[in-house]
Amino acid sequence: MTTINYSVVNDWGVGFTANVAITNTGSSLNGWTFSFDAPFEITNLWNAEIVSRQGSRYTIRNASWNGSLANNGTVSFGFNGSKAISASATPSNYAFNGAPISTTPTTPTAPVTPPTIAIGDVSMVEGSSGTTSVNFEVSLSKAFDKSVTVQYTTANGTAIAGSDYVAKSGTVTFAAGETRKTVSIAVNGDTAVEADETFQVRLSSPTNATIADSTGVGTIRNDDAAPTVLPQINIGDVALNEGNSGTTSANFGVSLSKAFNQPVTVQYTTANGTAIAGSDYVAKSGTVTFAAGETFKTVSVAVNGDTAVEANETFQVRLSSPTNASIGDGTGVGTIRNDDAAIAIPQITIGDLSVTEGNSGTSNATLTVRLSSGSSQTVRVNYATVAGSALAGSDYTAVSGTLSFAAGQTTQTITVPIIGNTLTESTETFKVVLSSPLNGAIADGEATVTILDNDATVSAGKFNYGDALGKSFLFYEAQRSGKLPADNRVPWRGDSALNDGKDVGVDLTGGYYDAGDHVKFGFPMASAMTMLSWGVVEYRDGYSSSGQLSEALEAIKWGTDYILKAHTAPNEFYGQVGLGDVDHAYWGPPETMTMARPAFKITAQNPGSDLAGEAAAALASASIAFRSTDQAYADRLLNHAIQLYNFADTYRGKYSDSIPDAAKFYNSYSGYNDELVWGAIWLHEAIEAKGSTDTTYLNKAESYYQGIPTNWTQSWDNKANGAAVLLAQETGKARYKTDVENWLNHWSDKSGNGVKYTSGGLAWLDQWGSLRYSANTALLAGIYSDTVNDINGRYSNFSNSQINYILGDNPNSRSYVVGFGNNSPKNPHHRAAHGSTTNNINDPVNNRHLLTGALVGGPSAANDYAYSDDRTNYITNEVALDYNAGFTGALARMQEKFGQPNSSQTLASGSNLLTANTLPK
Repeated sequence: MTTINYSVVNDWGVGFTANVAITNTGSSLNGWTFSFDAPFEITNLWNAEIVSRQGSRYTIRNASWNGSLANNGTVSFGFNGSKAISASATPSNYAFNGAPISTTPTTPTAPVTPPTIAIGDVSMVEGSSGTTSVNFEVSLSKAFDKSVTVQYTTANGTAIAGSDYVAKSGTVTFAAGETRKTVSIAVNGDTAVEADETFQVRLSSPTNATIADSTGVGTIRNDDAAPTVLPQINIGDVALNEGNSGTTSANFGVSLSKAFNQPVTVQYTTANGTAIAGSDYVAKSGTVTFAAGETFKTVSVAVNGDTAVEANETFQVRLSSPTNASIGDGTGVGTIRNDDAAIAIPQITIGDLSVTEGNSGTSNATLTVRLSSGSSQTVRVNYATVAGSALAGSDYTAVSGTLSFAAGQTTQTITVPIIGNTLTESTETFKVVLSSPLNGAIADGEATVTILDNDATVSAGKFNYGDALGKSFLFYEAQRSGKLPADNRVPWRGDSALNDGKDVGVDLTGGYYDAGDHVKFGFPMASAMTMLSWGVVEYRDGYSSSGQLSEALEAIKWGTDYILKAHTAPNEFYGQVGLGDVDHAYWGPPETMTMARPAFKITAQNPGSDLAGEAAAALASASIAFRSTDQAYADRLLNHAIQLYNFADTYRGKYSDSIPDAAKFYNSYSGYNDELVWGAIWLHEAIEAKGSTDTTYLNKAESYYQGIPTNWTQSWDNKANGAAVLLAQETGKARYKTDVENWLNHWSDKSGNGVKYTSGGLAWLDQWGSLRYSANTALLAGIYSDTVNDINGRYSNFSNSQINYILGDNPNSRSYVVGFGNNSPKNPHHRAAHGSTTNNINDPVNNRHLLTGALVGGPSAANDYAYSDDRTNYITNEVALDYNAGFTGALARMQEKFGQPNSSQTLASGSNLLTANTLPK
């Protein structure tokens, strides 16, 4: 047997607190449930748990500590409920441990309907000074036997707190039985003529009552008379003949629109138009004063006579700073009419010119400007260059100025420096335009300057790009972490880091080591996978013709498989394995490392929009690369990409704030907005590649886009430049094309106004890994020139020249790719390739193994010779995932443009070279 005692402890109309006491009058129980029908909703429960709710029927069970109930034992639980004000707080149809029971619950006191609170409106005259109280009446609909309170606060309408009234907030308290209270608000008086204004007193948070009318409107009535209308001051225009000598007065009439009972003043001053003070008229300034009742005055300005034949000229008299009036027409125009006999005016002409650009330095384009006849006066004309297909800064140096012809002189010259280069490009033109002649007239004022290209047309590439492309994938194989595949082509690498993720119970083996160290940094790894995938998406034919498409897809899949592993829940992603400082204290191959390698993640509570957004971009771009060969894998990548992007977009924050160790090595300097644009546009491309026309993610990308940094470029941190290229490709909109072209013009500008250049032609941005920036920009410039716009071959030539520089077309004839070309690096900063067994960066002296295909950092300054093949120099000789990623795509482009399909024999010989175990002696 069981007794149920239900009681309502407190009832406030729309809510209540209840207590349930269960007494066991039978044998001992080990766990219990209690079911009932409720005309209310339980909002908070204590000392028990809700098992289920089916419609209005609740089932409650014991908590973990009160399930045992001995004979005659009692257990209690309580809850808060919400209900309609007229509804009952009493449950019915009890069942205990599934068996119906009948009992008479304690009937609660019938709820008392609380009073309602209302506030009235008020209207009052503001007054001219000080403050006046406006009293709002707050009332209860009926007396109540409990204290009633309600909070209030003022709110602006057309009246503004501080200037029109004094803001106020507080609490109104009604003692039991009271029904009227007053809230007083101070209104500021003034003498300004204005419309009636309003503000509000708003009620909120009542106790023991409900609000019927929550807003009282206070109307402040204006009681100020309109001011006297001031007169307007106007000045008229004047025209007169100048005369041949001396001065003549130009008299400007200054008038009031009406007489006024007080003095009126206004200041005046002359101003040049085509007439010049000193030569054409005498400058003057002063004050005009109207006595009370006066309405007209005169300002006289002296005009100088001459015998020069010239056009009519003008100057102005301008009014300002009136007192007791306003200005209507404040400018009087004085026209000086020429009264001298005309003489012949020489005609000014400029001729077109063609010039050869040269290969380096500058040459000059010298244009001749001629007068049709000599003049007895000095003749002047302005000139300026105007860009056409030739651009100032990269093709020529902009000039402007004024030519002066002395009396009798008929020719002058304009010199424009032409900037030479070795790029193969089409003929380019710009203009020199004449303007603003003095003592002459322009007959032909525009000259076209044609820059003739003198560089041989490149019909084939300078290097075996397919060979370089194949070698680049050996670098990625050398960076692999985890259990290596049976077809591993780098024999000096073995299995490593097989316990990654065990500290968090997740399999995080696989993926890529970041650089010469063995931390797995998720941010640059994901960025590298995106750039690798982009190369395949754009230049698949280049990969195919070189026999490297399968290698490219394998390299991408090794990274994306790891990203899929790291995405352990919709709003969870592991962004790092290993501690940077701990890892960097070890110098040896990954197969023998023993340090702890903790895993770090981002979550909804510790977000990383940049990391999740980049991971989404990596998977989305890879899904496009795999779409034609492995549709199931492509779909899996796309599904995870969508989840990751929604995680990034919903829970905003920088990943380097959530994973502090990453901030020491790959801090998110650019924030996460660029990754939100980057991830969204890649998702749009991936969904489009699947056949959908949905533009949700394109719309997001466009709405989040904030422009791009002209003086930076695509990197593991900043994706804005790449996003702009994709948006220009997808939409063709001028906004994105202008941004991209301004940026690429800055990078291809050798005049000194753009990015720095070495004398050998390397576009140099920053000392740390300078070649990665050049390679990334080369890839994006190539993509843009091939798919959107290429101004006279400028962007494609830039792209070609940077890749050729890296491969050996430089003053040192040095390849910066390990194992490729002439004089390539032998000792990159890389622990595994060095192969030390003594934890010593200097032992052995030379690297044991060849890190084939790795792109090293490159020159540490804008100097072709600022590089040394020194293992300890991690600025110039570091290697990293992101160094090779854009470079690999750019190589595929060069192969597609200039290479020939590799034969199976070439591929076989290349493979043998690629897998060389040690450096040649």
